[in-house]
Amino acid sequence: MGIGKAIALGVLQGLTEFLPVSSSGHLVLVQHMFPEGVRQALAFDVCLHFGTLLAVVWYFRADLRALALAAAGRSQDARYPVRWVWLLAVATIPAAVVGTLWARRIEAAFGSVLAVGLALLATAGLLWIGSRCLGGRRGPAELGVADAVIVGFFQAAALVPGISRSGSTITGALARGIEPDTAARFAFLMSVPAIAGAMLENLRAVGSLLEADGTAVVAGTLAAAVTGWLAIEVMMRAVRVGRLLPFALYCGGLGIVTLVVGVV
Repeated sequence: MGIGKAIALGVLQGLTEFLPVSSSGHLVLVQHMFPEGVRQALAFDVCLHFGTLLAVVWYFRADLRALALAAAGRSQDARYPVRWVWLLAVATIPAAVVGTLWARRIEAAFGSVLAVGLALLATAGLLWIGSRCLGGRRGPAELGVADAVIVGFFQAAALVPGISRSGSTITGALARGIEPDTAARFAFLMSVPAIAGAMLENLRAVGSLLEADGTAVVAGTLAAAVTGWLAIEVMMRAVRVGRLLPFALYCGGLGIVTLVVGVV
């Protein structure tokens, strides 16, 4: 794979991983349009996930440090009591359970353009709901187990390609009356173990990738990291000012086009 193509894949992954437009849905569509590049795209997936993991860890480095101190019993940030560590752990359980029980059905969805089109329309609906729930006032100290479980199930829904993880989890948190900034932070911190898990799933492929296309791998990974950081910044600002509808319109439009293409 050339460096240009690797960078393009990295930019696509970085933007769609954190903007509420579904990275998995876009991957399916790219594979449908360019089937000859499927193997290469899938082979680079683990490295691109590493890039987006770097982005979210760097962006929320202060939050993660505060959580680590809380877990060690040396909390210095009142926003992140040790309870948050357990809440984030609880929030990852639904996706792990659903992913295990419904693995075959989820895998089948990756081969269906129609399924992706319907899921993108569902994402548009979720984002519209989220745009109507921006008046929450519950802060970090007010989050409970019920919030973690419910938002966790929203993340589980995003295992279906076309349903955005960031869009669904942020909407789930907003619907619980959590104030926007806290909702977005909780949702993105939840993504750390999810992205790490997706990366580790295919970790064995890294060695052969570096030997074959080392420069391209590094370029794609850096592109994913940089654009991922920018996407998080855009999304945090969008949530704070209540600008979710543009993303809903994008997903709705893409979903309709995808359904038309899938039927034709």
